[in-house]
Amino acid sequence: MDPSELAAVPVAKDQREQPWATLGVEYEQRIIARLARENSVLRPAHGDDGLLERHAIAFLKGQGSADYAAQVNLRPRVQPEFMHGADINLRRSFADLIRREVRSTGLHFTVIDIKATRAARAFHKTQVAFYVLLLRSMLAELGVVGMVEAMGEIWRIPDDGDAEGDACAVEAFALKPYLRLVEDFCRTTLPAIAGKTVASGRDDTFFHVYFKCEQCAYLPHCFDAVGPARPARLRDVSAVAGLSHEAKRTLLSIGAGTVAGLAQLGSGVGRIDGAGWSLSRRADQLVSRARALRDDSVQPGPEPHSFLMPPRADAAIYLVADSDPVDDTLVTLGYRYVDASGVREHIEILPSSDRREEANALVSVFGRLVRDLEAIDAHNEAIGDPGDPASLYAHIFLYEATEALALQDAVKRHLEDPRVRTGLLHMVRLFPPEEVVPEPEFRGMQHLPATALRSVVEQLLSLPVTVSYDLRQVSAALRRAGLVAHSYAPTTAFERPFSSLLALDVSRNLREGRSTGPDADAIRADVSARLDATQAIAEWLRAEHQRRITAGEPPMLRLNKQPFRLQASFNPLDAGDLDLLRAFELLENRAGLLDTMIQLARPSRVRRDAGRAIGPMRLINVSEKGRYAYLLFSIPREAEDADLSSGAFGLILSDGEPDLVLEPRLWSSLRCDLTDPWNGDPPNFLRLRMFRPIFNGQVFQEVKRRAGQDGWWLDQSFVDFNSSKADAFLTFLGGQVQP
Repeated sequence: MDPSELAAVPVAKDQREQPWATLGVEYEQRIIARLARENSVLRPAHGDDGLLERHAIAFLKGQGSADYAAQVNLRPRVQPEFMHGADINLRRSFADLIRREVRSTGLHFTVIDIKATRAARAFHKTQVAFYVLLLRSMLAELGVVGMVEAMGEIWRIPDDGDAEGDACAVEAFALKPYLRLVEDFCRTTLPAIAGKTVASGRDDTFFHVYFKCEQCAYLPHCFDAVGPARPARLRDVSAVAGLSHEAKRTLLSIGAGTVAGLAQLGSGVGRIDGAGWSLSRRADQLVSRARALRDDSVQPGPEPHSFLMPPRADAAIYLVADSDPVDDTLVTLGYRYVDASGVREHIEILPSSDRREEANALVSVFGRLVRDLEAIDAHNEAIGDPGDPASLYAHIFLYEATEALALQDAVKRHLEDPRVRTGLLHMVRLFPPEEVVPEPEFRGMQHLPATALRSVVEQLLSLPVTVSYDLRQVSAALRRAGLVAHSYAPTTAFERPFSSLLALDVSRNLREGRSTGPDADAIRADVSARLDATQAIAEWLRAEHQRRITAGEPPMLRLNKQPFRLQASFNPLDAGDLDLLRAFELLENRAGLLDTMIQLARPSRVRRDAGRAIGPMRLINVSEKGRYAYLLFSIPREAEDADLSSGAFGLILSDGEPDLVLEPRLWSSLRCDLTDPWNGDPPNFLRLRMFRPIFNGQVFQEVKRRAGQDGWWLDQSFVDFNSSKADAFLTFLGGQVQP
């Protein structure tokens, strides 16, 4: 639709300058300017959007000496064949760069797109494929004897660079699968889109609002359909957080296209014909969230408890981390320590992309973290008895798991800094790798040292929030219900529709020295406000857990932790190169173990629906032959497509009791193997084998007694064959090195 058609409807559009677009244009201009200094490049005249048509045609016909042409308008005079006659008109499509090579076989063209990004995504490559199809049509129209190369290219920000310069990394990729994707879209989907009516008071197009819509200029148009101003019977079902595109299509097909419509359905909606993976696996959760929106109230979620958060934290550590995806560095790093003595807070704001500043910020914040935890360790060591009520429990809280990833990436960027390398040893001591360094005094597992509160809230609660469970909406909903004292209420400059992390335009304004955005003090205040809200949510969850216990209700938070102790295997102040290598290996092991623990901490139904577990199973037969016991089970239909297969390592058989599944020291007492099915076995049969000593062992026999015939679960635990060998080898090397 052209602008006049959009205005006639009208269709609301955000006309503000988009920081991503501006950044991309400026980066592209610098790349092409550098290329023009090294090669012959045809470029548009100053003030023109694209290359003049006559210059572009001459370039495509092989005339002139230019190697590249920038901003070529790829619009054939007649509709291309691959459009399959769809009733649309092509608008202008500008390829960033086309490279021309003259060979004995004729002219060869390569289509290049320049992106201010660090990774070439599928949609970037699809865009290049679309340009290639247009270019082929234009060459055919012009009667040019030549071909478009089978490889496309994305020129992007270098892995170790930034978008401020004129350097780029060249990422070549095979076009064939993306060409098929575009052609299939034009054949099967585009005609249906073109046939939809958009007019005043009528919009027949399919749309779905989700978190990635934030950067779309047409979000105001779609958001009107999901906003809280509409009553539930008119509010589009896209308002329900976590709903996928395909799930919405299914709901529309059965006439449940509103929040009220979904709220009236039961979990059986996940079993209707045509229900995709997302709807069939998340039906209970989506219906519960729709009811919370309909009633504008906080309601219990489909899960009664969570294994991702402990019920006790005498010392609570809260972190906030924002990163700039353009500079690939942290912008903020906030630290708050809360114990019986009060609250201490430290916030680092990084106004530039200088990597040294980032390293200094990491050392500053994690230095405080280490000192605080060393004091807790000394306290618990003095007590000596983990069962003493005076022992202190410590836990780290973030709101978004994305923040933990940002911190992890930041540490990776500074491994050459000796202060950060020494910090790696402290991280090993914070999260003891007992499976590799079996010190008896540290055999008690310190499960999940950190919690992403968003995951806990999503498990336990259904909230009246739209599209996303971001900190702003979640804390506001809890405060409206009178459950928390603080909510995150950002000022206009910081407010985002579906996320509470720092917006790109805020960090770019700060780093580019613009006076139009918030300054460092305003950003610091925003980080502090997010720490307030995160702390309020964590404290309410613990208080609600205690209220339920006092009322005789089942516990809500079931992550079983021990009083905090540091690992004693390493002395970070006396670390040699082999100690650092051992730290790398142990952290790799610990990361894998923690990832497995996080997955196993999810409710059994969620693990099954994600294909990570099989159950509940019914035990049909047991036979003992030779070294093994063989067990035959029948499994529910929902588990037939699980990702577990014969040959998988680390399978454990249990009754799903968390005290077993979440205790790595017991995994060896539950180990089993999944065998291939026998000829004639129906699809709901599953065969396992287990060493007879394990089968007849005390642990498994107790599980067998509890489970009886029904209620069996098969999960995959963590197996690491390399860390113990690497540790032994490094220890051997250490013994051979003479001082």
